[in-house]
Amino acid sequence: MSPVAPKRVVVIASGETERKALPLLLRHLADQGIVIADVRIPPGHRPIRVDVAEKIVKSVWFERPDARPGKFVVLVDTDGKCPDEVLAPIRNQLPARLRDIPADLQFAHAQQHLEAWYFADSKGLRSYLARIWAT
Repeated sequence: MSPVAPKRVVVIASGETERKALPLLLRHLADQGIVIADVRIPPGHRPIRVDVAEKIVKSVWFERPDARPGKFVVLVDTDGKCPDEVLAPIRNQLPARLRDIPADLQFAHAQQHLEAWYFADSKGLRSYLARIWAT
């Protein structure tokens, strides 16, 4: 039996902090055959809207036809708004705009209390990331 190829996942996130931290925080998923291939953020610190997410997905999909992801995860910051209200337009419109791209789409929002905990304890976060980088 040949080994199963890892599932390549690209996360579309809001900012530079997520771009740097998510691959480290999620690398344990490799044990389950899930590889975070990349974390992309909108140019110019723009918010993730339907059109922005569409352009990022298409650019990733067509830039390397030999290594296309099997899944895209759109991770938005809600900035204190109701998560369903922020995600609804993306969740409702993006799949139709990407119907020619046969990758799975998942949608998520940052959990404010977890995000605040991670980044409020900068000393603890640096310590954790240093341990990850050392291994």
